[in-house]
Amino acid sequence: MRRKMNPVIFSAAFLVITLVSCKPRKAIELKEAIVQKERIAFNILLDKNGPGEQKLASLVKNDYKGALASVDQEEKAFDKLIGEIAALPADGVKQGNELKTAAADYYTALKELQIFDRQEITQRELSSRVEGEALQAAQDSILELSRRKQEMFKKVYEKEGAFHQALEKFSSVNGI
Repeated sequence: MRRKMNPVIFSAAFLVITLVSCKPRKAIELKEAIVQKERIAFNILLDKNGPGEQKLASLVKNDYKGALASVDQEEKAFDKLIGEIAALPADGVKQGNELKTAAADYYTALKELQIFDRQEITQRELSSRVEGEALQAAQDSILELSRRKQEMFKKVYEKEGAFHQALEKFSSVNGI
């Protein structure tokens, strides 16, 4: 015996399939593209072959020139990442531009924190070549740079929080 499909069940199934397929494709693509940037930033900072790790390895060897070159690489990598975010299409996507702005602000703050190392590296190099009062002054300068860097960390945390709030609002507004 063949059973006939109940029209109510058929209609409900059709409605569910229609609603699921109506997810905003552009919004999903934008979110995925921005979330993927987190992986790129992670690789810049922590990948064993990335500029962040190269910087640390250079500093361990007191290779200040190599460490500064790695900071330059980090800056270029972050500039590329921020440029890619700016280039993402957000027209017609609710909260799309706000999400892009929050992401770019976060990665800009993270970049600024990383390139601040230039000043610290330069001071460390200077302190390695001086003695006496000049050494004490160089070490005091390093301490002051560390305090300033602490403030930069706070800024990064604030921007990260704003970025994740924007991501949540974006997802909510777009139903994803």
